[in-house]
Amino acid sequence: MSIRKDVDDFWNIIQYNYDQIRYAEVKSSVVLSVYSLFFTAAYTLDILDEENIYDFSMDSIWDYICLIFLIPGLYFAFDSITSCIRCFLPRLKQSTLKSPLFFGDIATDNENFEEYLKKLIKLRDDNPEYHKHLSHMAYVTGNIAFTKFRHVNQGIKSLIKSILLLITYIIGLYTINLF
Repeated sequence: MSIRKDVDDFWNIIQYNYDQIRYAEVKSSVVLSVYSLFFTAAYTLDILDEENIYDFSMDSIWDYICLIFLIPGLYFAFDSITSCIRCFLPRLKQSTLKSPLFFGDIATDNENFEEYLKKLIKLRDDNPEYHKHLSHMAYVTGNIAFTKFRHVNQGIKSLIKSILLLITYIIGLYTINLF
C-alpha cells in the first residue's frame, strides 16, 4: 500500500467521523424543532380554549388521573431537550498527545506561524509519528460522534415517550370535559 493511500485512509475515517458528528447534530435539531412545534401548538390551543379545559381545579379523581400522564410527559420532555442540548456541546476529552493537526493544539501550543510550521513539517517527515497523530484524531472524533449519537438517541426515545404521554394527557382533558 502506498504512503498516500495509507494517509488517505486515515483522513477518510476522520471525515466519516465528522460527518457522523454533523448528522447527530442535525437529528438533535429536528428533535428540538418537534418540541418547538408541539409546545407552540399546545400554547395556541390554550389561548384559543374558551371552556378553560386546561384549568386545574383538582376537584375530581379524573384531574389526578390526568396528572399521571402530564408529569411523566413533562419529565421525558425535559430529559429529551437536555439530551439534545448535550449533543451540541463539545465533547473533547483532554488528550496527552499534543498534535499540530488538532485545531485546539494549533491555537494553544504555538506562539506564531513559524513555530507551528516547524512542528508540522517535523511531524510530516516522521511517518510513524504522523500515522500515530492521524490515528489519534480518528479515535477522538469517533468518540465524539459516539457520545453525540448516544445523547441524540436518548433524546429521540424520550421524545417519543413524552409526545405519547402529553397527547394522552390532552385527549384525557378533552374527554373528561365532554362528560
